[in-house]
Amino acid sequence: MATKTVYITVRLDIENDKVEQITDEDVQELIAETDYSFGSMGDFKITDTEICGTND
Repeated sequence: MATKTVYITVRLDIENDKVEQITDEDVQELIAETDYSFGSMGDFKITDTEICGTND
């Protein structure tokens, strides 16, 4: 059985019309609470995912 790890970048455009500023804490909470779901395709199965950090 073959396995391979790949890294992808996901961009999030965030809006909130109820606040003047979105803080770093807001962003970290959003990232932690978002369900990033990736499904299988054909014979390929995604067995695990991990948020590795944020880019500036």
